[in-house]
Amino acid sequence: MISVSPEYNWNLLAATLMGVQCFYSGLRVYAARRKYNVDYPDMGSGRFAAKLSDKDWKDFNNIMRTHQNYVEQIPIAISAVLIGGLFNPKLTAILGGVYILGRAIYNFGYSRFGPPGRLFGVLFIDVGLLGMLGSNLVGIIKRLM
Repeated sequence: MISVSPEYNWNLLAATLMGVQCFYSGLRVYAARRKYNVDYPDMGSGRFAAKLSDKDWKDFNNIMRTHQNYVEQIPIAISAVLIGGLFNPKLTAILGGVYILGRAIYNFGYSRFGPPGRLFGVLFIDVGLLGMLGSNLVGIIKRLM
């Protein structure tokens, strides 16, 4: 039987903040769509984006990519922070916070400076995500033994 400790609330907060942060990055894409006149369903490589200057195309796609990358990872990150909270709530909540910080740095760097600008944030993202997944595996293996 698994019991949930009061510290698990921090994991819930981290999962919620990940959702809020991903939603915010989507709002930035919406604003970029309006600014650069790139309508749906164009994801940055269609007919609307083809009309942009090289600089505007790159700026739009950098913003689009930060959101798309978050959408690709958010199921893993939220699952990891919630599952890990069942075994080690403090550690996984802290690692969830590291992931959130890394995402903020990643989004800022990528949208401002392009792909090279994301690298510092990736370090935090990877430490947070891999740390949570590792903690999950240890917790699950202990329960199975």
